[in-house]
Parts: sequence; C-alpha cells; structure tokens
Amino acid sequence: MKSLSRRSTLAAASALGAAALASRAQAQALEKELVVYASHPSEMVDHFCNDFGQRNGIRVTTIKAGTGELLNRIRAERARPGADVLWGGFADTGASSPDLFDQYRSRELAAIEPRMIDAAGFNTPFGASTMVIMYNRNLVKPEDAPKSWADLADPKWAKKIVHAEPSKSSSAYSALVTWLSIYGKDDKGWDLVERMTRNMNLVIRSSLVFQQVGRGEYPIGVTYEEGAFNYVLAGTAGIVYPSDGTLLEAEGMFIVKGGRNPNAARAFADYLVSAGAQSELATKFPGRRPTRKGVATHPEMIPAERLKVIDYDSKWGAESRKDILDRMQRIIVKTQG
Repeated sequence: MKSLSRRSTLAAASALGAAALASRAQAQALEKELVVYASHPSEMVDHFCNDFGQRNGIRVTTIKAGTGELLNRIRAERARPGADVLWGGFADTGASSPDLFDQYRSRELAAIEPRMIDAAGFNTPFGASTMVIMYNRNLVKPEDAPKSWADLADPKWAKKIVHAEPSKSSSAYSALVTWLSIYGKDDKGWDLVERMTRNMNLVIRSSLVFQQVGRGEYPIGVTYEEGAFNYVLAGTAGIVYPSDGTLLEAEGMFIVKGGRNPNAARAFADYLVSAGAQSELATKFPGRRPTRKGVATHPEMIPAERLKVIDYDSKWGAESRKDILDRMQRIIVKTQG
C-alpha cells in the first residue's frame, strides 16, 4: 500500500511538474507585444490591457476609434496587419468579415453562457450588451420619454434625438438590424427607419451619444446600455428598455488574421473571459453584463430575464451588411440634408 501511495504521489508530482512546464512553455511562447484596436470606453480598455500586459510581461499598444473606422483600417492593412486584436462591436462584426479574422475557441468557453457563444467561431464573448433609449432627466420627464423604438418616429422628437451613424458604429448598426428584425426587412420596416432617421442628428462615434445626452445637449439618444447606465447612476439620465423589444448580444473581441502576435492575441482572449476578468468587469465597470456563468451584474441593472429580448437576426445582419448600409446611406442623404 505504501508503494502504491508513493507511486501515486510521484505520479501526481510528475503530472503537476509537466503541467507547470507546459504552462511555462506556453508563457515563453507568448510574443512580447500586442496591438489592440479598441472601440470600447478608454477606461475599461486601459484597465484590462494594462493588467494583461503586467501579468504576462507584454507591451500592449492600443489604438482607439469607432468600430466601423477600425474595421476599415484593418481591411486596408490586411496585406500587413497592424493589429492583433479588434476589441469592439458585436458578435456579427467578425462574421461579417471572415476574411479579416481568425476563428478561435477559447478554452474558457466551457464556463460561458451558451447563448453568448459565437456559432461561427470568430468572437470571444467577454460581455453582453443591449440597445436602449436614453433620456436626460432635466429635459424629459420619465412619463414623457419614448416607450418604444417606434415612438422615435413621432414628429415631436424632430432633431431632438442623437444617434451614431451605422457605418461608423457597430452598436448603431446593431440598433438598425434590431429595428428591421422587429418591423420587417421589407419596405414597411425601412419606412419606419426613414421616419425615425428624420428625427435624428447622426454623429460619428457611439460614445458621443451618451455623452451629449448626459450633458443635456440632446434630450433623447439611442445608445448601448453601458454608456447610458453610468449616467443613470449619476442621476442625470434615465433608460428605457423598449416595449417592442431589443437585442441582447455578445460584444465583440476578434483575432486579426495574419497579426504579428497571434499567441499573445489568443492569450488576451482567454484572459478576458477568465473568472478574474469577468468579475472585475462587473464590479469595476457598472453597466457591463458578464457572460461567464455565475458572475452577477450590478444590483441596479435590470436582470436579463426581465428584458423583452428579440430574435436578433445576426446571421442576416452579417451577410447583408453591405446592402443594409447602402440602403441606410440613401436614407441618410435623403433625411439629413
């Protein structure tokens, strides 16, 4: 029995040693640099990039802009990629440009909510987000705020709504796909989009929406939940979760095809969906919805099960992106002149 115990102990020690060696080998295989193109808020991007870099001895460089702008930059650089990671957009951002990204299934996905996992295999779903209507509490009473997306077409909101341009912002594009998923991908749905757009002032970055509504420059905005939620906590804004439904989709993190630091990029993907990073996402950045099982959101956030979540057609949104944006551009020219 002692011999068996000794053999078991030695085997266990050997296994642990092998695991440690494998871990060190993996760490040694990581490149010493990582370039992240990011469209998420700077504070969050800087926090996680700095922490990842310090943990792994990697110099992380970030380039920040809107998702649409970064996507165009990656496309222009595809012969010699400047980025290793695109951190921004929604899951369909990667599926809409499979020529620009590598598929990667992190070992951490076993702990992620199944509905957040990208069937196409491009996205590492570090967070979930939804689109909301935001209003400034000094300019709009809660009872007077729009209750549905369709309410945004009411002439009383003419030029009182700020929204990002869908070709520049992935969240704005997701809002557009949401409206068409609810009201129809035919002329009926597009007619509503046109009437809504007549009431809007379009900006080039999604962050400008919640900033301008929060400052009182506009009474109403269409934005993603996290951006609005910080102003809710500050008491200056309110959120409407539209009665006609909204999406709840995984946010985007994609590995750029041909990037110079692929091992570091994959390690960064693993890190973002790890237990530690997911917990910090919820505690340090209120308004973000972690995707890892068992990680709670901010106590003041409405639970996902209370939202009216639509059947968001991400496949159609990805495959038809060019046609959708072309038609939207014609509406913008017609209504914003």
